[in-house]
Amino acid sequence: MIESREPRKSRQTKSERKPAPSRRKQPLATINADLARALALLAVLSLSGCSKSSEAPPAQPAPAVSGSEASEIIKRYVATEDSRDSTLKIRARITDSDASSGQPVHVDLTILRKRTGDGGQLMLVEFTTPSERDRSALVTITPQGEVEGVRYAQSNDSYVATKGVTTEESLFGMTLQELIGGQPEKYDFKLTGAVAHLSSQVYRLEGRLKEGAESRFPRLVLLISKENNSAVSAEFYDNHDELARRLTVDVAEPRQGHWTRLKWTLQNPGRKKTVEFETIDAKYDQNLSDSLFSRQHLKEIATLK
Repeated sequence: MIESREPRKSRQTKSERKPAPSRRKQPLATINADLARALALLAVLSLSGCSKSSEAPPAQPAPAVSGSEASEIIKRYVATEDSRDSTLKIRARITDSDASSGQPVHVDLTILRKRTGDGGQLMLVEFTTPSERDRSALVTITPQGEVEGVRYAQSNDSYVATKGVTTEESLFGMTLQELIGGQPEKYDFKLTGAVAHLSSQVYRLEGRLKEGAESRFPRLVLLISKENNSAVSAEFYDNHDELARRLTVDVAEPRQGHWTRLKWTLQNPGRKKTVEFETIDAKYDQNLSDSLFSRQHLKEIATLK
């Protein structure tokens, strides 16, 4: 299991900042832990991404409990991720649920995402908080759902890669599999009803892990908006059927024709962590250059002073 460390709390202003001292060579375990942290935060943001804005559908009768209808709802949910590329500026506020560690920690980052011609995705997470820059990471997701993450290790001028979507324990104790969109294709869903969520109506779907699929979470519960088919809540349950994670969308609005989540909260009961995310800026379909998703560019942003 990879041990995680919480973001460093240095909050120097530009006038106070001094040239960084020469870095000591980091052990491989520490490098891999930092990479996992960066990837997990990126993955958290993937699940809480954007969807195409749409008008509310006509009133429908109460849904019947059926696997086929659930599959159609899941298809509409997956299809909402239709932008060619996106740039999101995010701020994260991390606190202990029991308030045991004092002041919250703040982290700023920018997430770039681009779809590839074969159906895969490229992602770049750039930590823009000065003390966190060396945690920036490049992520490649194949059409088959395979994931590779790369981080630049400045200490020995090399790239460190990790593969797999079930890697645990990264930032906030999250796994990559649960967070990269939740990978709903790994589950058989049933529609268990329509319920009220805040001021809207949502579908409640319960997923059970398919035979042979790999995950640390045998059960997944999604609340899908009837209005725009986006996920407004996701719950992940462990092998003891106890709640392990809960993601809740607090505010969402259209941005450039895409339904964008502006504020959302992630709860990790096991680690007693609560992370509040806020989208500061969102841009879509900009024709982002492939060079932004290269190892060379990763090195450049990771070594900025």
